[in-house]
Amino acid sequence: MSRERMRLKLNLGLARLEKWAGSAGQVEKNALYKALFAVADGTVYNTYKVLDDVARDGEFFVVVRENLIVKICFREPDVFGVLYIGAPEEAAETEVEIT
Repeated sequence: MSRERMRLKLNLGLARLEKWAGSAGQVEKNALYKALFAVADGTVYNTYKVLDDVARDGEFFVVVRENLIVKICFREPDVFGVLYIGAPEEAAETEVEIT
């Protein structure tokens, strides 16, 4: 009997991801995509530093690199979204809507 891994789908915040990718360097894009794959396959907590957003249920930050974080949300079962991508110091000041 095989063990199937959890697989989540990214379907929220795609416009935000696309906009960020348009101006990001290749190293940053590779690092972020690797982190998003870790969220999708459930290994993010084992691979990255993850900080829960204590003010908002179902949302957390993933420290991708020293100067790059991504905020993730779970709004639906088996689906996750990207709420924020950027510098850590700007994340706390940013109120985001899912687009």
